[in-house]
Amino acid sequence: MKRIALIEDDHDIAFTVKLNLEREGYAVTHYGRGQDGLLAVQRGTADFVVLDLNLPDLDGLTICRELRRDPRTQAIPILMLTARGSERDRITGLELGADDYLSKPFSVRELVARVAAVWRRARGGADEAAVYDDGELRIDEKAFRVYRHGQEVKLAKKEFELLSLLVRNRGSVVSRDRILSEVWHMSDEIETRTVDAHIRNLRKKIGAERISTIVGFGYRYDV
Repeated sequence: MKRIALIEDDHDIAFTVKLNLEREGYAVTHYGRGQDGLLAVQRGTADFVVLDLNLPDLDGLTICRELRRDPRTQAIPILMLTARGSERDRITGLELGADDYLSKPFSVRELVARVAAVWRRARGGADEAAVYDDGELRIDEKAFRVYRHGQEVKLAKKEFELLSLLVRNRGSVVSRDRILSEVWHMSDEIETRTVDAHIRNLRKKIGAERISTIVGFGYRYDV
């Protein structure tokens, strides 16, 4: 499970962010003080950092600088989450090594999408296997082909992308918002009925027992 250190002194914001990221399958640990968060990340407890700048004890820019200086943490993705929205602040944060910068107030949906996007860029796809094979279903990402019991299953482009997203997060619930963000790129004209229709098509093609509906949240690929 991907581990996120959330370093944020506003407990209401932290609660909302933690709740929504955990719904996406992340393991989130909240730190209300910068020093506590910095030390925890340096001890190897996180794979990703969501970092506020205005902290009571240690400025977020200092934390970012320290993480980038430390060989143990210099490759960890950092998303800055802050009320400092000026161009100068954004440039400073990015120059210090932050991977992305989101200003408050923010959309939780956008935050979740940005975390996923930063993760993909930082890992360069290394955490996503090019071929998935469980003995019954085989998905070849590079060849854009799916096989069930050795027989090729013809999928439309969006069906393939949706299946790939679910399989990469197998065992975890993937929310409708995340599906809309990563498969349909948050297009305004796309409705959740479109997601439902694609799920129905996938169930017909790869087996209804493969994809579970989690009412009120989204879908899960069961292994």
